[in-house]
Amino acid sequence: MIPQETIEQIREASDIVQVIGEFLRLKKRGRNFLALCPFHTEKTPSFNVSPDKQIFHCFGCGKGGNLFTFLMEHEKMSFVEAVQFLAKKANITIEEDKQSDYKKDLLDKLNYANQTALEYFSEVLHNPIYIYVLENYLKSSRKIQPDAIEHFQLGLAGEEWDGFIKYAKKKDLTTEILDKAGLVIFSDKTKKHFDRFRQRLMIPIMNLSGKPIAFGGRTLKKGEPAKYMNSPETIMYNKSNVLYGLNLAKDHIRDEKAVYIVEGYFDVISLWQVGIKNVVASSGTAFTSQQARLLARFAETAYLFFDSDSAGRKAALRSVDSLYDAGMEVKIIQPIAGEDPDTIAKKYGKEKIEEIKQEAIGFIQFRIFDIDIEKSGIIGKEKLIKEFAAIGQKINDPTRRTLFFADAAERLNTNPQIFLQASTAPVADDNQELVSSRQKRHNKIEISLLSLLFSNPKTIESIFEIISADDFDSKELSRLYSAIIQQYKSDKKINAAKMIDNATDQEFITLISQVSNMEWDPDQIESEISNFLTQFKVDKRKKQIQKLKLEIPHAEASGDQNRIDEILDEIKSLSQNA
Repeated sequence: MIPQETIEQIREASDIVQVIGEFLRLKKRGRNFLALCPFHTEKTPSFNVSPDKQIFHCFGCGKGGNLFTFLMEHEKMSFVEAVQFLAKKANITIEEDKQSDYKKDLLDKLNYANQTALEYFSEVLHNPIYIYVLENYLKSSRKIQPDAIEHFQLGLAGEEWDGFIKYAKKKDLTTEILDKAGLVIFSDKTKKHFDRFRQRLMIPIMNLSGKPIAFGGRTLKKGEPAKYMNSPETIMYNKSNVLYGLNLAKDHIRDEKAVYIVEGYFDVISLWQVGIKNVVASSGTAFTSQQARLLARFAETAYLFFDSDSAGRKAALRSVDSLYDAGMEVKIIQPIAGEDPDTIAKKYGKEKIEEIKQEAIGFIQFRIFDIDIEKSGIIGKEKLIKEFAAIGQKINDPTRRTLFFADAAERLNTNPQIFLQASTAPVADDNQELVSSRQKRHNKIEISLLSLLFSNPKTIESIFEIISADDFDSKELSRLYSAIIQQYKSDKKINAAKMIDNATDQEFITLISQVSNMEWDPDQIESEISNFLTQFKVDKRKKQIQKLKLEIPHAEASGDQNRIDEILDEIKSLSQNA
Protein backbone atom coordinates (compact mmCIF):
# COMPACT_ATOMS: atom_id res chain seq x y z
CA MET A 1 0.00 0.00 0.00
CA ILE A 2 1.18 3.51 -0.76
CA PRO A 3 0.80 5.79 2.29
CA GLN A 4 -1.92 8.43 1.98
CA GLU A 5 0.55 11.19 2.81
CA THR A 6 2.73 10.08 -0.13
CA ILE A 7 -0.28 10.17 -2.46
CA GLU A 8 -1.06 13.69 -1.17
CA GLN A 9 2.53 14.75 -1.78
CA ILE A 10 2.44 13.42 -5.35
CA ARG A 11 -0.91 15.08 -6.08
CA GLU A 12 0.28 18.44 -4.77
CA ALA A 13 3.49 18.18 -6.81
CA SER A 14 1.61 17.41 -10.05
CA ASP A 15 0.09 19.99 -12.39
CA ILE A 16 -3.06 18.63 -14.04
CA VAL A 17 -2.81 21.07 -16.96
CA GLN A 18 0.78 20.10 -17.71
CA VAL A 19 0.14 16.35 -17.53
CA ILE A 20 -3.18 16.26 -19.41
CA GLY A 21 -1.60 18.66 -21.92
CA GLU A 22 0.72 15.83 -22.90
CA PHE A 23 -2.30 13.86 -24.09
CA LEU A 24 -4.72 16.57 -25.28
CA ARG A 25 -4.44 19.92 -27.06
CA LEU A 26 -5.61 22.31 -24.36
CA LYS A 27 -6.68 25.89 -25.02
CA LYS A 28 -6.93 28.46 -22.24
CA ARG A 29 -10.44 29.78 -21.64
CA GLY A 30 -10.70 32.15 -18.70
CA ARG A 31 -9.21 30.53 -15.62
CA ASN A 32 -9.62 27.02 -17.05
CA PHE A 33 -8.55 25.05 -20.12
CA LEU A 34 -10.73 23.42 -22.80
CA ALA A 35 -10.19 20.49 -25.18
CA LEU A 36 -12.13 18.07 -27.30
CA CYS A 37 -13.17 15.26 -24.99
CA PRO A 38 -11.17 12.04 -25.46
CA PHE A 39 -14.00 9.95 -24.03
CA HIS A 40 -16.79 10.72 -26.53
CA THR A 41 -17.29 12.15 -30.03
CA GLU A 42 -17.79 15.89 -30.16
CA LYS A 43 -17.01 18.84 -32.44
CA THR A 44 -17.33 21.60 -29.85
CA PRO A 45 -14.84 21.40 -26.95
CA SER A 46 -16.54 20.61 -23.66
CA PHE A 47 -13.68 18.92 -21.77
CA ASN A 48 -12.82 21.35 -18.97
CA VAL A 49 -9.60 21.27 -16.92
CA SER A 50 -9.39 23.37 -13.77
CA PRO A 51 -5.84 24.21 -12.61
CA ASP A 52 -7.26 25.76 -9.42
CA LYS A 53 -9.12 22.64 -8.34
CA GLN A 54 -6.80 20.14 -10.13
CA ILE A 55 -9.74 18.27 -11.65
CA PHE A 56 -11.30 17.75 -15.08
CA HIS A 57 -14.91 17.44 -16.19
CA CYS A 58 -16.57 16.97 -19.56
CA PHE A 59 -19.86 18.83 -19.71
CA GLY A 60 -20.77 16.71 -22.72
CA CYS A 61 -20.47 13.09 -21.59
CA GLY A 62 -20.15 13.80 -17.85
CA LYS A 63 -16.81 12.04 -17.41
CA GLY A 64 -14.76 13.69 -14.70
CA GLY A 65 -12.17 13.21 -12.00
CA ASN A 66 -8.68 14.18 -10.93
CA LEU A 67 -5.27 13.48 -12.44
CA PHE A 68 -5.16 9.92 -11.11
CA THR A 69 -8.55 9.03 -12.57
CA PHE A 70 -7.65 10.64 -15.93
CA LEU A 71 -4.61 8.39 -16.27
CA MET A 72 -6.65 5.38 -15.17
CA GLU A 73 -9.41 6.09 -17.71
CA HIS A 74 -7.32 7.39 -20.61
CA GLU A 75 -4.19 5.27 -20.30
CA LYS A 76 -5.79 2.19 -18.71
CA MET A 77 -3.47 2.46 -15.71
CA SER A 78 -4.31 1.04 -12.34
CA PHE A 79 -4.38 3.50 -9.44
CA VAL A 80 -0.95 2.33 -8.29
CA GLU A 81 0.49 2.81 -11.79
CA ALA A 82 -0.99 6.30 -12.04
CA VAL A 83 0.59 7.23 -8.71
CA GLN A 84 3.93 5.74 -9.82
CA PHE A 85 3.75 7.56 -13.16
CA LEU A 86 3.22 10.94 -11.48
CA ALA A 87 5.76 10.20 -8.76
CA LYS A 88 8.42 9.63 -11.42
CA LYS A 89 7.57 12.96 -13.07
CA ALA A 90 7.79 14.74 -9.70
CA ASN A 91 11.00 12.93 -8.67
CA ILE A 92 9.26 11.48 -5.61
CA THR A 93 10.46 8.07 -4.43
CA ILE A 94 7.89 5.46 -3.41
CA GLU A 95 9.12 2.63 -1.24
CA GLU A 96 7.20 -0.45 -2.32
CA ASP A 97 7.47 -4.00 -3.61
CA LYS A 98 6.87 -3.58 -7.34
CA GLN A 99 6.58 -7.29 -7.93
CA SER A 100 3.66 -7.57 -5.50
CA ASP A 101 2.02 -4.50 -7.05
CA TYR A 102 1.93 -6.22 -10.42
CA LYS A 103 -0.19 -8.97 -8.91
CA LYS A 104 -2.89 -6.70 -7.48
CA ASP A 105 -5.29 -6.72 -10.40
CA LEU A 106 -5.65 -7.77 -14.00
CA LEU A 107 -4.44 -4.50 -15.53
CA ASP A 108 -1.28 -4.64 -13.45
CA LYS A 109 -0.65 -8.22 -14.54
CA LEU A 110 -1.22 -7.45 -18.22
CA ASN A 111 1.10 -4.46 -18.01
CA TYR A 112 3.71 -6.65 -16.40
CA ALA A 113 3.23 -9.34 -19.08
CA ASN A 114 3.75 -6.85 -21.92
CA GLN A 115 6.76 -5.29 -20.22
CA THR A 116 8.24 -8.76 -19.73
CA ALA A 117 7.66 -9.56 -23.41
CA LEU A 118 9.42 -6.32 -24.38
CA GLU A 119 12.45 -7.30 -22.28
CA TYR A 120 12.45 -10.84 -23.67
CA PHE A 121 12.32 -9.80 -27.34
CA SER A 122 15.17 -7.33 -26.74
CA GLU A 123 17.31 -10.03 -25.10
CA VAL A 124 16.69 -12.44 -27.98
CA LEU A 125 17.64 -9.81 -30.60
CA HIS A 126 20.96 -9.21 -28.87
CA ASN A 127 21.64 -12.92 -28.33
CA PRO A 128 24.77 -13.96 -30.31
CA ILE A 129 22.75 -16.84 -31.80
CA TYR A 130 20.69 -14.33 -33.80
CA ILE A 131 23.48 -11.88 -34.65
CA TYR A 132 22.64 -12.29 -38.36
CA VAL A 133 19.22 -10.72 -37.80
CA LEU A 134 20.72 -7.71 -36.06
CA GLU A 135 23.59 -7.21 -38.50
CA ASN A 136 22.31 -8.53 -41.84
CA TYR A 137 18.60 -7.80 -41.72
CA LEU A 138 18.19 -4.72 -39.54
CA LYS A 139 21.44 -2.84 -40.14
CA SER A 140 22.43 -3.93 -43.67
CA SER A 141 19.14 -4.73 -45.42
CA ARG A 142 16.73 -2.38 -43.62
CA LYS A 143 19.38 0.31 -42.94
CA ILE A 144 18.14 0.75 -39.39
CA GLN A 145 20.68 2.46 -37.18
CA PRO A 146 21.57 1.28 -33.65
CA ASP A 147 20.04 4.39 -32.02
CA ALA A 148 16.75 3.76 -33.87
CA ILE A 149 16.74 0.12 -32.74
CA GLU A 150 17.04 1.35 -29.18
CA HIS A 151 14.63 4.29 -29.57
CA PHE A 152 11.83 2.14 -31.00
CA GLN A 153 12.77 -0.78 -28.71
CA LEU A 154 12.84 -3.33 -31.52
CA GLY A 155 13.22 -6.99 -30.61
CA LEU A 156 13.12 -10.50 -31.97
CA ALA A 157 11.00 -13.61 -31.43
CA GLY A 158 13.23 -16.67 -31.79
CA GLU A 159 12.59 -20.09 -33.27
CA GLU A 160 11.44 -21.92 -30.12
CA TRP A 161 7.76 -22.77 -29.77
CA ASP A 162 7.73 -21.89 -26.08
CA GLY A 163 10.81 -19.70 -25.53
CA PHE A 164 8.81 -16.78 -24.21
CA ILE A 165 6.54 -18.96 -22.09
CA LYS A 166 9.56 -20.43 -20.28
CA TYR A 167 11.03 -16.95 -19.80
CA ALA A 168 7.73 -15.55 -18.49
CA LYS A 169 7.26 -18.40 -16.00
CA LYS A 170 10.54 -17.40 -14.36
CA LYS A 171 8.94 -13.98 -13.88
CA ASP A 172 5.91 -15.52 -12.12
CA LEU A 173 3.58 -15.07 -15.10
CA THR A 174 0.98 -17.73 -15.82
CA THR A 175 -0.12 -18.82 -19.30
CA GLU A 176 -3.60 -17.57 -18.36
CA ILE A 177 -2.30 -13.99 -18.08
CA LEU A 178 -0.12 -14.38 -21.19
CA ASP A 179 -3.21 -15.55 -23.06
CA LYS A 180 -5.23 -12.54 -21.90
CA ALA A 181 -2.34 -10.31 -23.04
CA GLY A 182 -2.43 -11.92 -26.51
CA LEU A 183 1.12 -13.20 -26.21
CA VAL A 184 0.40 -16.95 -26.45
CA ILE A 185 -2.01 -19.23 -28.29
CA PHE A 186 -3.72 -22.38 -27.02
CA SER A 187 -3.49 -25.46 -29.23
CA ASP A 188 -6.60 -27.66 -29.29
CA LYS A 189 -4.45 -30.43 -30.73
CA THR A 190 -1.74 -30.57 -28.05
CA LYS A 191 -3.84 -28.96 -25.30
CA LYS A 192 -0.90 -26.68 -24.56
CA HIS A 193 -0.01 -23.03 -25.07
CA PHE A 194 2.72 -21.89 -27.46
CA ASP A 195 4.28 -18.52 -28.26
CA ARG A 196 2.16 -16.38 -30.57
CA PHE A 197 5.25 -14.82 -32.18
CA ARG A 198 8.11 -16.88 -33.61
CA GLN A 199 10.82 -16.04 -36.16
CA ARG A 200 9.64 -12.44 -36.39
CA LEU A 201 11.16 -9.03 -35.92
CA MET A 202 9.17 -7.54 -33.06
CA ILE A 203 7.91 -3.96 -33.06
CA PRO A 204 6.32 -2.86 -29.74
CA ILE A 205 3.15 -0.75 -29.91
CA MET A 206 2.94 1.74 -27.07
CA ASN A 207 0.19 3.78 -25.47
CA LEU A 208 0.63 7.54 -25.12
CA SER A 209 2.51 7.19 -21.84
CA GLY A 210 5.05 4.86 -23.46
CA LYS A 211 3.91 1.52 -22.03
CA PRO A 212 3.85 -1.54 -24.34
CA ILE A 213 0.27 -2.66 -24.99
CA ALA A 214 0.73 -4.83 -28.11
CA PHE A 215 3.26 -6.00 -30.68
CA GLY A 216 3.63 -6.17 -34.43
CA GLY A 217 5.72 -9.02 -35.82
CA ARG A 218 7.40 -8.91 -39.26
CA THR A 219 8.21 -12.41 -40.51
CA LEU A 220 11.82 -13.43 -41.12
CA LYS A 221 10.83 -16.82 -42.49
CA LYS A 222 10.67 -17.27 -46.26
CA GLY A 223 7.36 -18.52 -47.59
CA GLU A 224 5.42 -17.35 -44.52
CA PRO A 225 1.95 -16.35 -45.81
CA ALA A 226 1.41 -13.71 -43.11
CA LYS A 227 4.04 -11.01 -43.68
CA TYR A 228 2.89 -9.18 -40.56
CA MET A 229 1.22 -10.55 -37.44
CA ASN A 230 -0.18 -8.19 -34.82
CA SER A 231 -1.35 -8.80 -31.28
CA PRO A 232 -5.08 -9.48 -30.97
CA GLU A 233 -7.27 -6.91 -29.26
CA THR A 234 -7.21 -7.08 -25.46
CA ILE A 235 -8.52 -4.91 -22.66
CA MET A 236 -5.19 -3.05 -23.00
CA TYR A 237 -5.17 -2.77 -26.79
CA ASN A 238 -7.92 -1.53 -29.08
CA LYS A 239 -6.38 -0.98 -32.51
CA SER A 240 -9.03 1.60 -33.42
CA ASN A 241 -7.71 3.87 -30.67
CA VAL A 242 -3.96 3.48 -31.27
CA LEU A 243 -1.49 4.98 -33.75
CA TYR A 244 2.01 3.58 -34.06
CA GLY A 245 4.68 6.03 -32.94
CA LEU A 246 2.34 8.63 -31.43
CA ASN A 247 3.87 8.24 -27.97
CA LEU A 248 7.23 9.35 -29.40
CA ALA A 249 5.87 11.90 -31.87
CA LYS A 250 3.20 13.76 -29.90
CA ASP A 251 5.44 16.57 -28.61
CA HIS A 252 6.95 17.10 -32.08
CA ILE A 253 3.47 17.09 -33.63
CA ARG A 254 2.29 19.68 -31.11
CA ASP A 255 5.32 21.87 -31.86
CA GLU A 256 4.84 21.63 -35.63
CA LYS A 257 1.01 21.68 -35.42
CA ALA A 258 1.20 19.11 -38.21
CA VAL A 259 1.66 15.36 -38.58
CA TYR A 260 2.94 13.05 -41.30
CA ILE A 261 0.73 9.99 -41.60
CA VAL A 262 2.39 6.96 -43.19
CA GLU A 263 1.25 3.37 -43.56
CA GLY A 264 3.87 1.14 -41.93
CA TYR A 265 6.19 0.73 -38.98
CA PHE A 266 9.34 1.06 -41.08
CA ASP A 267 8.06 4.22 -42.76
CA VAL A 268 7.92 5.81 -39.29
CA ILE A 269 11.38 4.56 -38.33
CA SER A 270 13.02 5.68 -41.60
CA LEU A 271 11.53 9.18 -41.42
CA TRP A 272 12.63 9.46 -37.79
CA GLN A 273 16.18 8.49 -38.79
CA VAL A 274 16.44 11.41 -41.24
CA GLY A 275 15.13 13.89 -38.67
CA ILE A 276 11.37 13.92 -39.27
CA LYS A 277 9.93 13.23 -35.83
CA ASN A 278 6.27 14.29 -36.19
CA VAL A 279 5.21 11.06 -37.89
CA VAL A 280 2.78 8.23 -37.07
CA ALA A 281 1.58 5.12 -38.90
CA SER A 282 -1.94 4.00 -39.65
CA SER A 283 -0.64 0.42 -39.95
CA GLY A 284 -2.12 0.05 -43.41
CA THR A 285 -5.76 0.60 -42.47
CA ALA A 286 -8.17 3.48 -43.00
CA PHE A 287 -8.32 5.97 -40.16
CA THR A 288 -10.98 5.42 -37.57
CA SER A 289 -12.82 8.37 -36.06
CA GLN A 290 -11.12 7.61 -32.72
CA GLN A 291 -7.64 7.76 -34.28
CA ALA A 292 -8.46 10.98 -36.12
CA ARG A 293 -9.73 12.62 -32.92
CA LEU A 294 -6.60 11.41 -31.17
CA LEU A 295 -4.42 13.22 -33.72
CA ALA A 296 -6.60 16.33 -33.66
CA ARG A 297 -5.59 16.83 -30.02
CA PHE A 298 -2.04 17.59 -31.18
CA ALA A 299 -2.16 18.71 -34.82
CA GLU A 300 -4.08 21.09 -37.06
CA THR A 301 -2.89 19.66 -40.40
CA ALA A 302 -2.46 16.04 -41.51
CA TYR A 303 -0.07 15.21 -44.37
CA LEU A 304 -1.01 11.84 -45.85
CA PHE A 305 2.24 10.26 -47.10
CA PHE A 306 1.33 6.86 -48.49
CA ASP A 307 2.83 4.62 -51.17
CA SER A 308 2.69 5.82 -54.77
CA ASP A 309 0.76 2.76 -55.99
CA SER A 310 -3.02 2.41 -56.29
CA ALA A 311 -3.26 0.82 -52.84
CA GLY A 312 -1.62 3.89 -51.33
CA ARG A 313 -4.03 6.15 -53.20
CA LYS A 314 -7.02 4.17 -51.94
CA ALA A 315 -5.69 4.31 -48.36
CA ALA A 316 -5.41 8.10 -48.63
CA LEU A 317 -8.96 8.44 -49.91
CA ARG A 318 -10.32 6.18 -47.16
CA SER A 319 -8.65 8.23 -44.44
CA VAL A 320 -9.86 11.69 -45.45
CA ASP A 321 -13.41 11.49 -44.05
CA SER A 322 -12.40 10.83 -40.46
CA LEU A 323 -9.66 13.47 -40.47
CA TYR A 324 -11.98 16.18 -41.76
CA ASP A 325 -14.61 15.07 -39.28
CA ALA A 326 -12.07 15.54 -36.48
CA GLY A 327 -11.54 19.14 -37.60
CA MET A 328 -8.16 18.77 -39.31
CA GLU A 329 -6.84 20.22 -42.55
CA VAL A 330 -5.83 17.42 -44.94
CA LYS A 331 -2.99 17.52 -47.48
CA ILE A 332 -1.75 14.66 -49.64
CA ILE A 333 1.95 14.22 -50.39
CA GLN A 334 2.52 12.57 -53.76
CA PRO A 335 5.61 10.36 -53.49
CA ILE A 336 8.11 9.74 -56.26
CA ALA A 337 6.75 7.15 -58.70
CA GLY A 338 7.54 3.61 -57.62
CA GLU A 339 8.74 4.71 -54.19
CA ASP A 340 7.34 4.75 -50.68
CA PRO A 341 8.20 6.90 -47.63
CA ASP A 342 10.67 4.27 -46.37
CA THR A 343 12.74 4.16 -49.57
CA ILE A 344 12.50 7.93 -50.20
CA ALA A 345 13.91 8.62 -46.74
CA LYS A 346 16.79 6.18 -47.26
CA LYS A 347 17.66 7.26 -50.81
CA TYR A 348 17.07 11.01 -50.71
CA GLY A 349 16.87 12.10 -47.07
CA LYS A 350 14.99 14.80 -45.21
CA GLU A 351 15.41 17.60 -47.75
CA LYS A 352 13.66 15.64 -50.50
CA ILE A 353 10.76 14.76 -48.22
CA GLU A 354 10.32 18.39 -47.19
CA GLU A 355 10.52 19.38 -50.85
CA ILE A 356 7.68 17.10 -51.91
CA LYS A 357 5.76 18.13 -48.80
CA GLN A 358 5.79 21.72 -50.08
CA GLU A 359 4.07 20.40 -53.22
CA ALA A 360 1.37 18.57 -51.22
CA ILE A 361 -2.09 19.06 -52.68
CA GLY A 362 -5.54 19.37 -51.16
CA PHE A 363 -8.02 16.53 -51.12
CA ILE A 364 -10.20 17.92 -53.91
CA GLN A 365 -7.27 18.23 -56.32
CA PHE A 366 -6.06 14.75 -55.34
CA ARG A 367 -9.51 13.22 -55.75
CA ILE A 368 -10.03 14.49 -59.31
CA PHE A 369 -6.38 14.19 -60.34
CA ASP A 370 -7.01 11.55 -63.01
CA ILE A 371 -10.64 12.50 -63.86
CA ASP A 372 -11.54 14.42 -67.01
CA ILE A 373 -14.28 16.65 -65.58
CA GLU A 374 -15.54 17.74 -69.00
CA LYS A 375 -16.05 14.13 -70.07
CA SER A 376 -17.45 12.86 -66.77
CA GLY A 377 -21.01 13.88 -67.63
CA ILE A 378 -23.88 14.96 -65.37
CA ILE A 379 -23.97 11.73 -63.34
CA GLY A 380 -20.21 11.79 -62.77
CA LYS A 381 -20.33 15.40 -61.64
CA GLU A 382 -23.33 14.74 -59.42
CA LYS A 383 -21.47 11.97 -57.59
CA LEU A 384 -18.48 14.24 -56.99
CA ILE A 385 -20.68 17.13 -55.83
CA LYS A 386 -22.45 14.90 -53.29
CA GLU A 387 -19.15 13.40 -52.13
CA PHE A 388 -17.55 16.84 -51.61
CA ALA A 389 -20.73 18.19 -50.00
CA ALA A 390 -20.73 15.34 -47.47
CA ILE A 391 -17.06 15.89 -46.64
CA GLY A 392 -17.42 19.66 -46.49
CA GLN A 393 -20.26 19.29 -44.04
CA LYS A 394 -17.80 17.64 -41.65
CA ILE A 395 -15.61 20.76 -41.60
CA ASN A 396 -16.74 22.46 -38.42
CA ASP A 397 -15.16 25.86 -39.10
CA PRO A 398 -17.58 27.84 -41.33
CA THR A 399 -14.80 29.80 -43.07
CA ARG A 400 -12.84 26.69 -43.99
CA ARG A 401 -16.04 24.98 -45.11
CA THR A 402 -16.88 27.92 -47.41
CA LEU A 403 -13.35 27.87 -48.88
CA PHE A 404 -13.56 24.10 -49.37
CA PHE A 405 -16.81 24.45 -51.33
CA ALA A 406 -15.40 27.37 -53.33
CA ASP A 407 -12.38 25.28 -54.35
CA ALA A 408 -14.59 22.32 -55.27
CA ALA A 409 -16.89 24.57 -57.32
CA GLU A 410 -13.98 26.10 -59.24
CA ARG A 411 -12.47 22.70 -60.08
CA LEU A 412 -15.84 21.25 -61.11
CA ASN A 413 -16.81 24.45 -62.94
CA THR A 414 -20.04 24.88 -61.00
CA ASN A 415 -21.70 27.21 -58.48
CA PRO A 416 -20.60 26.91 -54.79
CA GLN A 417 -24.26 27.18 -53.78
CA ILE A 418 -24.94 23.73 -55.21
CA PHE A 419 -22.77 22.16 -52.49
CA LEU A 420 -24.80 23.85 -49.77
CA GLN A 421 -27.99 22.51 -51.35
CA ALA A 422 -26.50 19.02 -51.59
CA SER A 423 -25.25 19.10 -47.99
CA THR A 424 -27.19 17.34 -45.33
CA ALA A 425 -28.40 19.41 -42.36
CA PRO A 426 -25.61 19.90 -39.84
CA VAL A 427 -25.63 17.47 -36.99
CA ALA A 428 -26.27 19.32 -33.73
CA ASP A 429 -23.70 18.93 -31.04
CA ASP A 430 -25.32 16.77 -28.38
CA ASN A 431 -23.43 18.31 -25.46
CA GLN A 432 -26.24 20.57 -24.32
CA GLU A 433 -28.75 17.75 -24.51
CA LEU A 434 -26.50 15.54 -22.40
CA VAL A 435 -25.94 18.29 -19.85
CA SER A 436 -29.60 19.23 -19.56
CA SER A 437 -30.71 15.60 -19.19
CA ARG A 438 -28.16 15.09 -16.44
CA GLN A 439 -29.11 18.27 -14.60
CA LYS A 440 -32.78 17.31 -14.66
CA ARG A 441 -31.87 14.54 -12.23
CA HIS A 442 -30.86 17.13 -9.65
CA ASN A 443 -32.52 20.21 -8.21
CA LYS A 444 -30.81 23.24 -9.80
CA ILE A 445 -30.80 25.19 -6.53
CA GLU A 446 -29.20 22.31 -4.64
CA ILE A 447 -26.51 21.67 -7.24
CA SER A 448 -25.71 25.39 -7.54
CA LEU A 449 -25.39 25.82 -3.78
CA LEU A 450 -22.97 22.89 -3.52
CA SER A 451 -20.95 24.23 -6.43
CA LEU A 452 -20.66 27.60 -4.67
CA LEU A 453 -19.37 25.86 -1.54
CA PHE A 454 -16.45 24.47 -3.56
CA SER A 455 -15.70 28.02 -4.74
CA ASN A 456 -16.04 29.60 -1.28
CA PRO A 457 -15.58 26.99 1.48
CA LYS A 458 -15.35 29.62 4.25
CA THR A 459 -19.17 29.83 4.23
CA ILE A 460 -19.58 26.12 4.99
CA GLU A 461 -19.72 26.39 8.79
CA SER A 462 -22.60 28.87 8.72
CA ILE A 463 -24.46 26.84 6.11
CA PHE A 464 -24.29 23.39 7.69
CA GLU A 465 -25.80 24.90 10.86
CA ILE A 466 -28.89 25.75 8.76
CA ILE A 467 -29.00 22.88 6.25
CA SER A 468 -28.62 19.18 6.93
CA ALA A 469 -27.93 16.40 4.43
CA ASP A 470 -31.54 15.21 4.88
CA ASP A 471 -32.81 18.49 3.41
CA PHE A 472 -31.63 17.55 -0.09
CA ASP A 473 -34.10 15.97 -2.53
CA SER A 474 -31.32 14.14 -4.35
CA LYS A 475 -29.64 11.26 -2.54
CA GLU A 476 -26.48 11.84 -4.59
CA LEU A 477 -26.34 15.53 -3.67
CA SER A 478 -27.07 14.68 -0.03
CA ARG A 479 -24.12 12.31 -0.14
CA LEU A 480 -21.92 14.99 -1.68
CA TYR A 481 -22.97 17.55 0.93
CA SER A 482 -22.07 15.07 3.68
CA ALA A 483 -18.67 14.47 2.06
CA ILE A 484 -18.04 18.24 1.88
CA ILE A 485 -18.88 18.70 5.56
CA GLN A 486 -16.80 15.68 6.60
CA GLN A 487 -13.75 16.85 4.63
CA TYR A 488 -14.04 20.40 5.90
CA LYS A 489 -14.27 19.26 9.53
CA SER A 490 -11.19 17.09 9.01
CA ASP A 491 -8.97 19.36 6.86
CA LYS A 492 -10.51 22.84 7.31
CA LYS A 493 -10.59 23.13 3.52
CA ILE A 494 -12.31 21.60 0.50
CA ASN A 495 -10.20 19.70 -2.04
CA ALA A 496 -12.22 18.19 -4.88
CA ALA A 497 -9.23 16.20 -6.18
CA LYS A 498 -8.73 14.55 -2.79
CA MET A 499 -12.47 13.90 -2.45
CA ILE A 500 -12.35 12.05 -5.78
CA ASP A 501 -9.55 9.83 -4.44
CA ASN A 502 -11.79 8.78 -1.56
CA ALA A 503 -14.84 8.16 -3.77
CA THR A 504 -15.82 4.53 -4.23
CA ASP A 505 -17.81 4.65 -7.48
CA GLN A 506 -17.54 6.34 -10.87
CA GLU A 507 -20.96 8.00 -10.67
CA PHE A 508 -20.00 9.85 -7.51
CA ILE A 509 -16.64 10.86 -9.03
CA THR A 510 -18.51 12.29 -12.02
CA LEU A 511 -20.86 14.22 -9.74
CA ILE A 512 -17.95 15.71 -7.75
CA SER A 513 -16.17 16.86 -10.90
CA GLN A 514 -19.37 18.26 -12.42
CA VAL A 515 -20.38 20.25 -9.34
CA SER A 516 -16.91 21.51 -8.43
CA ASN A 517 -16.13 22.52 -12.02
CA MET A 518 -19.05 24.94 -12.40
CA GLU A 519 -17.67 28.46 -12.78
CA TRP A 520 -18.84 31.57 -10.91
CA ASP A 521 -17.85 35.20 -11.05
CA PRO A 522 -15.48 35.60 -8.04
CA ASP A 523 -16.98 39.01 -7.22
CA GLN A 524 -20.49 37.55 -7.12
CA ILE A 525 -19.91 34.32 -5.18
CA GLU A 526 -20.97 35.57 -1.75
CA SER A 527 -24.14 37.23 -3.07
CA GLU A 528 -24.93 34.12 -5.14
CA ILE A 529 -24.55 31.94 -2.05
CA SER A 530 -26.94 34.20 -0.18
CA ASN A 531 -29.47 34.06 -3.04
CA PHE A 532 -29.34 30.30 -3.44
CA LEU A 533 -29.41 29.75 0.31
CA THR A 534 -32.59 31.86 0.49
CA GLN A 535 -34.13 29.87 -2.37
CA PHE A 536 -33.07 26.62 -0.73
CA LYS A 537 -34.77 27.59 2.54
CA VAL A 538 -37.93 28.64 0.67
CA ASP A 539 -38.00 25.30 -1.13
CA LYS A 540 -37.42 23.53 2.17
CA ARG A 541 -40.44 25.29 3.75
CA LYS A 542 -42.60 24.47 0.73
CA LYS A 543 -41.69 20.80 1.05
CA GLN A 544 -42.47 20.90 4.78
CA ILE A 545 -45.85 22.53 4.10
CA GLN A 546 -46.68 19.96 1.44
CA LYS A 547 -45.75 17.14 3.81
CA LEU A 548 -47.96 18.60 6.56
CA LYS A 549 -50.91 18.97 4.19
CA LEU A 550 -50.68 15.26 3.37
CA GLU A 551 -51.09 14.52 7.10
CA ILE A 552 -54.43 16.35 7.41
CA PRO A 553 -56.63 13.63 5.77
CA HIS A 554 -55.17 11.01 8.13
CA ALA A 555 -55.83 13.22 11.19
CA GLU A 556 -59.39 13.89 9.97
CA ALA A 557 -60.01 10.18 9.38
CA SER A 558 -58.99 9.39 12.97
CA GLY A 559 -60.93 12.39 14.38
CA ASP A 560 -57.79 13.88 15.96
CA GLN A 561 -58.79 17.57 16.10
CA ASN A 562 -55.76 18.48 18.25
CA ARG A 563 -53.39 17.18 15.61
CA ILE A 564 -55.31 19.00 12.88
CA ASP A 565 -54.95 22.28 14.81
CA GLU A 566 -51.23 21.63 15.33
CA ILE A 567 -50.74 21.00 11.62
CA LEU A 568 -52.60 24.19 10.66
CA ASP A 569 -50.55 26.22 13.12
CA GLU A 570 -47.30 24.79 11.72
CA ILE A 571 -48.40 25.53 8.15
CA LYS A 572 -49.32 29.10 9.16
CA SER A 573 -45.94 29.61 10.86
CA LEU A 574 -44.01 28.25 7.88
CA SER A 575 -46.02 30.37 5.43
CA GLN A 576 -45.39 33.55 7.41
CA ASN A 577 -41.62 32.90 7.44
CA ALA A 578 -41.50 32.11 3.73
